[in-house]
Amino acid sequence: MEWQRLKSEVTAVTVRVGGLLRANDTAPLRVSWSAAEVGAHLVSLPSRYRRMFDAPQPFPASVAEQNRREIERIGERDPAILADLLAVEVAAFLDACGADGDRPVHYFTVRHTVGGIGGILLAELLMHGSDLARDRNWPISREQAVACLDGALPATVLSVDPAAARRAAGVYHLGLRGDGDWTYHVHDGAVTVQRGRPNRADVHVSADPVVFLRNAYGRLSAARAALTGGILMWGRRPWLARPFGAVFVRL
Repeated sequence: MEWQRLKSEVTAVTVRVGGLLRANDTAPLRVSWSAAEVGAHLVSLPSRYRRMFDAPQPFPASVAEQNRREIERIGERDPAILADLLAVEVAAFLDACGADGDRPVHYFTVRHTVGGIGGILLAELLMHGSDLARDRNWPISREQAVACLDGALPATVLSVDPAAARRAAGVYHLGLRGDGDWTYHVHDGAVTVQRGRPNRADVHVSADPVVFLRNAYGRLSAARAALTGGILMWGRRPWLARPFGAVFVRL
């Protein structure tokens, strides 16, 4: 997605999320956080990302623990106030990004781009917006999902379980329908990811971008994704699909 369009999408989804926070629906969420904690988490993210632009930061031993600390640091629990804070923080983030979406920056220790991190922020807004909406009337377009994955996929190398990666050594081709190809090389307990189709793959994955995004962020089970045809797998070593699924951990 072109950078100016992505910035507009981030702003528009921020407004949608703010509306959900202001509605202050007290029905339970399917995630462990309250609506106010979801709001505080989202408020914390733009400044987290800005801090990494010029100086790489080590990936935390536990993202969950980092999230907990930052939610506590925000302190505020009034959803309407959090909606206002979110709008301010997102605007400051987009202002800091500037006009060049290809500008190199860091995402933790990964060399990334401003546009890539914008995609990661959009993914967080969309996924937690879905939580706040209780999945009611919360559409995600293919174009939005593609922008999210363009940002998130290069960063997946940060969340590798080395032991699981050793059991899943191989070459994996991910084809996002309507958005091209990605290649994952798993070797010696480490993973590299790059755009493009490999010359030869052990496992091929064909995925609808929206389904893949929801599955990657834990909002849709792999079984449901497969049953609906949203994610299909095949290849010369198809048994590697299961261990590959365990390579990336949600911390």
